[in-house]
Amino acid sequence: MRSGPGLICRTAVLLVRLALAFWVGGAALFVITSVAEQRHPRFDSVVRDELATIRFPLYYQFGWGCLAIAGVAALVAMAHPSFKRRMTLVLAGIILSTVIAMGDYFLVYRPLQKLIDPPGQVRNQDFITLHNRSRVINEVHLSIALLAVVFASWPAMPLSADSATMKDPVA
Repeated sequence: MRSGPGLICRTAVLLVRLALAFWVGGAALFVITSVAEQRHPRFDSVVRDELATIRFPLYYQFGWGCLAIAGVAALVAMAHPSFKRRMTLVLAGIILSTVIAMGDYFLVYRPLQKLIDPPGQVRNQDFITLHNRSRVINEVHLSIALLAVVFASWPAMPLSADSATMKDPVA
């Protein structure tokens, strides 16, 4: 069994892959359940607004936590020459996704949240505009996170057609 920096870096790559997959999967589950709640006939506008107030801060916190774990792990993995190039690109995606998600939270979600306080208010054009903007921004930053996890997980190419040796020792 290999040990030392190689094992640490391979473990870091594993954490990158898991944390990004947790975030993309968790976000998808969040969207599915949120849409179901918003369409549920027994929930009135007050309950829907309260659910959004409870759930969305947790959505962002979970996302930032997963992205932070993935980012730190990518930095650790970059210490190994075999991972440096791939993890540099993955880290760029993680940073971009995080910056976009933070921008969404502070510039879109928080003003949106103010428009439903107190809960049950009629949705005005400002709400509709911000809600649509947030939806698109979330699609963008989650797509970037998805691309990062795909890139982090893609198997490495063999050095030659007859060689079983891989450039990327994790693949």
